[in-house]
Amino acid sequence: MLTPPSAGSAGRTGFWKTAILGSPTTAVAAAFCLRAFLLVASHRVEDRLQLGLQVIGKEAGFIAWSLASGKGFSNPFPGYDLPTAWLAPIFPALWSIGFRIFDPNLTDRGVYFGQLLNCAFSAFTAWPIWWLGRRLFGPRVALGAAWAWVLMPLAILFPLEWVWDQSLSALVLSLLLCAGYRVRDLPASSPAWAGYGLLWGFAALLNPTLCVLLPLLLAWIIVFRRRAGLSVLYPASKAVLLLVLSILPWTARNYFALDGLVLVKSNFGLELWLGNNSQVPSDDVYAPQLHPMNNFRELLPLVFAGEPGYMRAKESEALRFMRQNPRTFFNLVGRRVLDTWTGDFDSRHDKWMIALHSGGLEIACCTGLSLLAALGLGLAMRKDVFECLPLAFCVVVFPIPYYITHTTLRYRHPLDPVLTLLAVLTIARLLSGITGEHPEVAPAPAGSTVPAPQIPSV
Repeated sequence: MLTPPSAGSAGRTGFWKTAILGSPTTAVAAAFCLRAFLLVASHRVEDRLQLGLQVIGKEAGFIAWSLASGKGFSNPFPGYDLPTAWLAPIFPALWSIGFRIFDPNLTDRGVYFGQLLNCAFSAFTAWPIWWLGRRLFGPRVALGAAWAWVLMPLAILFPLEWVWDQSLSALVLSLLLCAGYRVRDLPASSPAWAGYGLLWGFAALLNPTLCVLLPLLLAWIIVFRRRAGLSVLYPASKAVLLLVLSILPWTARNYFALDGLVLVKSNFGLELWLGNNSQVPSDDVYAPQLHPMNNFRELLPLVFAGEPGYMRAKESEALRFMRQNPRTFFNLVGRRVLDTWTGDFDSRHDKWMIALHSGGLEIACCTGLSLLAALGLGLAMRKDVFECLPLAFCVVVFPIPYYITHTTLRYRHPLDPVLTLLAVLTIARLLSGITGEHPEVAPAPAGSTVPAPQIPSV
């Protein structure tokens, strides 16, 4: 005779479901294990079948090896063996640790090290996704978004394919959003304001494009504190001062090493020109064949003029092309906007997509995520515009530099945690139409000691 499970057994089952599957820590652990397993599997498959699954990170790898071998931050690619600011310093410095341990002339483990770093960064991103989701949309959306990140295809692919800063940038942008919501409620004397400024400094030295969001997010915090009657000038000034102090040593190094003023990275002029010149193919978003790493005619003026002079010349050429060919420029921008949200360029050129015959699937996943995220942003803004403004800033403003220069899904990846959270919000709302329950959107900050200002909902 079958007997129903006891109340105690059901209680224990519910406890384990809540304690294990309901924990963001479990999601982080699952994400790391999945990525690490696929990392090992991808190397073994490539060794056996030779599918062309290349690990990409040339400039970062060459600079990391230069650091590890005692030559300093230099040698971004063969033929250009000079001090450089081609990349921001954080990620090559981290990767250089692997090359100090594992000699790339003897083993590929230094590459494994860089990939494993990105697997860890990608996995840890589930934590700030969960924190943001819980604060803004309630615990169910938060947990769903954390687990969605565990299985998100691009969050799995990029740590395996690119030894670059995209996974760490996604983590840092998520942390910046969490920190913004946290510090806006704190007293002006809190040391967290200094930490907030240092985190922005770290972001600038990792991926300067993240800093396009700084004025907007800081203005959002200032408006909130003014409405709440809290001190504004002192804490904001402290954060900005710590940001400036954190990047100042690197800027000074660039000034003396490159004989020119370069705040963090030097390559904006080249990237602008690569995406805006007469040789960009009619179906692409930039002209990679003109990069000095691939084109000897471009390498020579770079070597002779130095990075600051070469980049200024390329920026001037790009601006002249944009002024003289406005229609072509706007067509290129439109093409890059479409590519940012659909992944069309990557689906046709990415070696992994070609080898795995999954270009169409990538377009479908990227387009679907973009549409769901757009609907989620609309739902969030409809409920509480001011509370969800940081998410809107990210989605609307962050890609603009890439619309102007050139795009790839790797550049968009720092936004993917936000897009994942908004997409899960949409799915939760659709499911709530079936169950009759509604996910909470933008609740009052839990445990806040600062009274929230009265902000009308739209």
